[in-house]
Amino acid sequence: MMFWKRKAVLMMILFMAFIMTGFLGGRYGNIFPDDKATKDFEAFKIDPGMNYYYSGPDLYPNALIGLKKQYVLDSDLWKPIKPTPESFRDMIIHMQDKALEYREYQHGFIMYDDKKQPIGVWYSILKARTFTQMGKGNKVRVYTPDLMIYQTGPGGITTQQDRK
Repeated sequence: MMFWKRKAVLMMILFMAFIMTGFLGGRYGNIFPDDKATKDFEAFKIDPGMNYYYSGPDLYPNALIGLKKQYVLDSDLWKPIKPTPESFRDMIIHMQDKALEYREYQHGFIMYDDKKQPIGVWYSILKARTFTQMGKGNKVRVYTPDLMIYQTGPGGITTQQDRK
């Protein structure tokens, strides 16, 4: 009996190792905080070389991304936008106002592909982190943050404000 438990544990460790090294899970990238990205979003700067999308409520999205135009977003969970300076400003201000209700602040990030090349930008509160997955050709999947990001604390714990 002990032999089978050890074998099961060993198999789980090997499975996790394969996923972490990318043999089973695909080509993953990441996002990293970036001061310039934060400043650009807070200056409501629209890059004409990017397509923009948001996730979450229309009034105060959970995250906003700009993806370089040579990439195709492979997800129907992001809503595309063609921002004007006014609509971009309003969206970002609403995001900031919502974050402040929960004593959070928005941050800019650079999104990278599996080869550590920049593919776009991300704007959200810190706990709304994600990663990217590169597909065939120029397709990229950007995973959306938790839709209830403002209603939960670290690790999904409900805040005191939400319990009232």
